[in-house]
Amino acid sequence: MFDYIFQYLVRWCLTLFLISLVAPASVWANTYLDAVAWNRTAHQDWQSGFSDAVSIQANHAGIEIVPDPKNGTRKVLRITIARRGNYSYVANGSPRAELLFKGAATFAQGFEYLIKWSTYIPGDFEFDSKQMVIISQIHQSAREGGATVALTLLGTNYYVSTRGGLQVERTTAGAKICCADGDRGKWVNWTLRYIPDDSGRKSLTQLWKNGESVFRSEHIANAYSGDQCAYLKIGLYKSGWKKERSDAELQTLFYGPVSIFKR
Repeated sequence: MFDYIFQYLVRWCLTLFLISLVAPASVWANTYLDAVAWNRTAHQDWQSGFSDAVSIQANHAGIEIVPDPKNGTRKVLRITIARRGNYSYVANGSPRAELLFKGAATFAQGFEYLIKWSTYIPGDFEFDSKQMVIISQIHQSAREGGATVALTLLGTNYYVSTRGGLQVERTTAGAKICCADGDRGKWVNWTLRYIPDDSGRKSLTQLWKNGESVFRSEHIANAYSGDQCAYLKIGLYKSGWKKERSDAELQTLFYGPVSIFKR
């Protein structure tokens, strides 16, 4: 019996190793999720409103559950910010409309996480080449400082960046992901594999777009020093929009289901 179990484990490990060498990123991501024991800590599909896993952090007026623009039989989240809107009542007065995932869905060092979500850029989206907008982020538990992991739009490209360690205002890793204007009118599926570590010794940040690996940073600090309660935020945040030059007056983005897994 022992020999049988041992042989099974050897075959299973060998299969995963071979997949990692020859399979496309989409197969690897799906196999990794299916083969390894994960605990789903949060899920939000918008079909029955907002679950207990989420809370609105800023600007209720810009957040709404609506029919999917591609499939009217299901519901999705629509986020809107306007340059001329009144944001004096939100934190730091910057244009934003954001939801955060809380409680069991927070990110602690010493664990591994998989986050799956989707975005939809409408056909009339106003791209801004002068000011970036954050569209998804992992935010540190401290009130100040840049996002630990941020996915942004600037011009017609996506950008991903990480911060961590002692110099939290410094970007530790980042990349440009082309081309967001080609995603107008399409759902884009994102998967983030995240192992937070403020020292960088065990850290990993890897992002897939529609099953293709578009960013990987390993052994580079991707968490604030000692932070054990970072959290996911989805929505739009555009600092400085009211004061600086811009190509856009209104920006709207849609979000599909969100799931967070932990092991």
